[in-house]
Amino acid sequence: MRYREFGRTGWHVSEIGFGAARIGGLLAQDGGRAEAIRTLETARDAGINFFDTADIYGQGESEILIGKAFRKGRDKVFIASKGGYCLPTRGRLVQFVKPLVKPLVRTLGLRRQSLPSGLTAAPTQDFSPVHIRKAVEHSLRRLRSDYIDLYQLHSPPPAEMRLARFSDTVGELERMKREGKIREFGLALDSAEHVRYGLAFTSFASMQLPFGLLDLEALDGVLQSLTMHQMGIIARGCFGGGALKDTLPESDLRQSEPKWERVLALKRIFARHNRPALEMALQFALRARDVSVNIIGMRTTGQLESNLQYYASAPLSEDEYRELLTHAAQSR
Repeated sequence: MRYREFGRTGWHVSEIGFGAARIGGLLAQDGGRAEAIRTLETARDAGINFFDTADIYGQGESEILIGKAFRKGRDKVFIASKGGYCLPTRGRLVQFVKPLVKPLVRTLGLRRQSLPSGLTAAPTQDFSPVHIRKAVEHSLRRLRSDYIDLYQLHSPPPAEMRLARFSDTVGELERMKREGKIREFGLALDSAEHVRYGLAFTSFASMQLPFGLLDLEALDGVLQSLTMHQMGIIARGCFGGGALKDTLPESDLRQSEPKWERVLALKRIFARHNRPALEMALQFALRARDVSVNIIGMRTTGQLESNLQYYASAPLSEDEYRELLTHAAQSR
């Protein structure tokens, strides 16, 4: 595993990080908690030291699993969590009934669409200082830790970041940093276009944004701007949310991915070079030296092993990189 500097923090983080959005939760399969903890521990042993989670992932269970996996050797990993979303009351109740409901869900083979709305209700957002402080306190308990390495505001929209009260929230994060509850704080954004709003606040240490063959907007000066501001850069989505997977049928791709034409063009390039799609997609993302860490979502040891193989594969040649970049850019 190779490591990169994380902005001005002085940290050195693994080039690929563990995206923990898919571990835990009511519909978790593949061995549940034991498999998730085993996967987290195996990732750490393989040299991955950056683990990205959020209080909303699995209604808090993602943080719980990370806390269990790293209760020993806590100082050997960087845990990045997020807050700003809040579950409706009915959603919060799921945390208490989940141990009883999850076995039934598995036994009956239920899908998310068939569950009652109270179990899958869409969350709202709250970036007030009061909510963020409570969210940090709750995350600390779930993580079984005295501190969170990096705490990120989770997808604040531009309208929120332009409000005067957003400065109060940033001030609250600064206070919690002085208290030692968080070591650094940053933003996890939905779009590279939102970065400019976050740059108005100099105390953010990092920004997370989409980047990959299906999300090239960060190459339009955004990465360079963040580097100039000495920000740690967390990139996510190099696999296109699964759209680049070799196993995804074309009919499903056309229905689920607005950029399906670009995906098909890229897959023809992958096939011509006789390299797995996800391998080339990851190697493309790794070429962006401004990026500190590329987050990859995974849930099982099998997925982890595959991702480590993609990471260990040969870097793209200059010709391969230019061909991918050219075709991806032409279909933007």
